[in-house]
Amino acid sequence: MRLLIDTLLALFPLYFYMATGALLRRMKVLKTEDLPRMNALLFRSFLFFSLFNNVRGADFSGAQNGRLLLFGVCAVVLLFALYMLTVPRIVRDPQRAPVAIQAMYRSNFVLLGLAYAEQLCGPENIGPVSLLVSVIVPLFNLMAVCTFELLRGGRLHLGQILLKIVKNPLIIASALGALCALCKITFPEYLDKPMRSLGSAATPLAMVLVGASLTLKSMARNRRLVLGVSAVKLLLTPLLVVPAAVLMGFRDAALVGLMTAAAAPTAVASVAMSYELGGDGELAAQIVATTSLLSLVTMFLWILLLRGMGYC
Repeated sequence: MRLLIDTLLALFPLYFYMATGALLRRMKVLKTEDLPRMNALLFRSFLFFSLFNNVRGADFSGAQNGRLLLFGVCAVVLLFALYMLTVPRIVRDPQRAPVAIQAMYRSNFVLLGLAYAEQLCGPENIGPVSLLVSVIVPLFNLMAVCTFELLRGGRLHLGQILLKIVKNPLIIASALGALCALCKITFPEYLDKPMRSLGSAATPLAMVLVGASLTLKSMARNRRLVLGVSAVKLLLTPLLVVPAAVLMGFRDAALVGLMTAAAAPTAVASVAMSYELGGDGELAAQIVATTSLLSLVTMFLWILLLRGMGYC
């Protein structure tokens, strides 16, 4: 019982932020049409500085970080291969199959990974998670494009894919942070302090927007597929990743990062990607909403399990 209470208290700020976002939407302070602009503000400023600050303070020389990045990349690639081989045999609609596959391996890691790691392990210990974000996020984008192009019989335009990845603000933040870390670049106090202040606002704002986006509508037609994909995303995917990560010796922030990358709800960006690449955008939105709501329970249970076993 004590572990349950401690875990609830550790995660309470995140749930409070999400509840605040849901309340603001209920009060119409935040409206549906506001969310894209707010998310753009989050990604291009607050999350940019949060990731930049964390990466520039990370230790790239540690062997543990190299192992973490290698494990994370291998896990995502293997999940991608598994779902590409199996899902099209079950979901034969070329507009719905890539949406389902993307939803199963692509998590809301950039929003939730740092938030959960910071809350559970402290802001001074989340360097490994920042490194993981800097690698996993472009990999998610690359594989999402590959998923849609391959299943609709199109050709992969590598140059266009790489251009989109390079222009991503979070990739730019990671690259600049890595440059500062490797070259030992520091900033004067008058510049360092406001950059850190902007970065520290990322987690509360991100979770407020997650809460504001939680909604379930028009699910009747896709109910079975949405629930099936959600079960794979929130239960099977972490079940494949987390035990392997524990056996590989990952603990604390590194393990929380890997767990979140696998167990977090489907990425909000997957909806825009689905519409842009000719997929069923409505299905993608329903999966994001469903996994976001159900993850409030499943993420808590995964964290409770890891804390109970003394791994984080």
